[in-house]
Amino acid sequence: MRARRQLTEELILEEVGGIEGKNAGRVLALHSLMREEAQLHARRLRHLADFFAVDPDNEGSLIDADMTAMKVAVGLRCSITQATSQIRDAHHAVVDLPRMFAHLEAGDLPEDYHRFLLRQVRRLDADQIRLVDEHLAGVEIPSIPRSTFEAQVRLAVASVGNELKPPREAREVRIDGVDSEQGVAWITINGPIPEIRSLGLRLDASARAVQRAQRVALEAGEEPIPFDLDGDVRDRERPLSLSALRYAILTRTMLDLDPVEETAQPFKILVTVPVTTLLGMDDSPAMLDGLTPIPADLARDLAATSSVWYRILTDPICGTHLPARIDTYRPDAQQRMQLRLRHPVCAAPGCTRPTALAAEDDHIIEYDHQDPARGGPTSLWNLHRLCRRHHQLKTAGLIDPARDPQDDPDRGDRSTSAEPLVTTWQLEQDLRVRTAENTDLLTPRMTRRLDQAERTHRRAREARQRGPDEPRCRALDEAEDHLAEIQLEDEFTRVRTKRRIIPPGPPLDVDHPPF
Repeated sequence: MRARRQLTEELILEEVGGIEGKNAGRVLALHSLMREEAQLHARRLRHLADFFAVDPDNEGSLIDADMTAMKVAVGLRCSITQATSQIRDAHHAVVDLPRMFAHLEAGDLPEDYHRFLLRQVRRLDADQIRLVDEHLAGVEIPSIPRSTFEAQVRLAVASVGNELKPPREAREVRIDGVDSEQGVAWITINGPIPEIRSLGLRLDASARAVQRAQRVALEAGEEPIPFDLDGDVRDRERPLSLSALRYAILTRTMLDLDPVEETAQPFKILVTVPVTTLLGMDDSPAMLDGLTPIPADLARDLAATSSVWYRILTDPICGTHLPARIDTYRPDAQQRMQLRLRHPVCAAPGCTRPTALAAEDDHIIEYDHQDPARGGPTSLWNLHRLCRRHHQLKTAGLIDPARDPQDDPDRGDRSTSAEPLVTTWQLEQDLRVRTAENTDLLTPRMTRRLDQAERTHRRAREARQRGPDEPRCRALDEAEDHLAEIQLEDEFTRVRTKRRIIPPGPPLDVDHPPF
């Protein structure tokens, strides 16, 4: 996972209008502060790890570090439980995640990125944590956004944490606690990720349907107002918030919206399953909406019970989704599915709102309804998904996205970059920032595994032809594997810098929207 341009102070200055720009000093000061905080966090972890390493009371065991934790708690003015947790995290950070710790010490890995990483590996053993560190070594940490970093961490953890596969008996709803003083209680619902994700999306779609109905009733002066359970909607003359409606629907109706009619098929969850997982070649995790790994056995169960599969074409090296074309204003089914995968969260810089429901397809160059030939095309080069808030800001001209015309496959030699499309956002006259589309994180892994599978198959065929009396040298196989890995990595590097692709033609079946 490499950025097109490395994130440096020079690049930051360029994006804020150069050294003379009015934002240059402020932005660089914030960037420097972020780096200082990361380095200070690394110093703290280093001190804790060294304390644990030299303290004779723990005998080198995290399980027997009670006395060490007591001493640390005195220095940090925290509880022994908190000190124990910090010692464990520090040991894993320094000893088991040395590559990521080096980025932290250099100030290239923000502190909150690193804290997220430590939270994700807490359930793994030391060997598995080292495999996560090895996986992340191939990610250009200093330059990728947080969403990409988190997705890569989740994928690495899911790939090595075999014990994280959820058993079927994990489906349960339990009351976790009651606060008598506050008069509140809370419940927890556990289950397979796709099922819980589907429940959440259905609940969100239901709340939005009721909110629209309340807004219509208020504007028309109709009675009764749907779901005005306590008369608050009429008194305040505005619909209930989505959070209040989610709670009301879940607790009062169990998703029965009568008399409001639930939107038919308001969403579909997208689960990308590697072909190697479907074939049983390995247990690579699938990806829910391109961001959340789910176990291989659960992915195979979903595939076995699904009546419709969608083929997603990706670049074999970068994982870039290959574009599809259309000549109308509204994106077709294949384009809309790709937009979901390319933008699982709002495309605006720093926004983390999911795009499964409350998001809109936006033309970067405005579409001309009177003369479509003069306006922006309905192509993946000119489309992205924005939450409603940022779509409004873009329409108002407060944020202005743009893409490189050379990456438009409808121009020039009809090719486009093999890398994910990059969008430049003008936030002020001299303040710019760049974002890149999401890619399929599984494709590069599958490319390597298929390459290895091909070599294994070829060797087995050659062994049958030679017969049992002519064994092949194992050292020769290892040398061949090493050379193949070097050649494949060279191809990865070449693709990132030079190769362009020609998009496929329009899809054959565009009648059924994927969500």
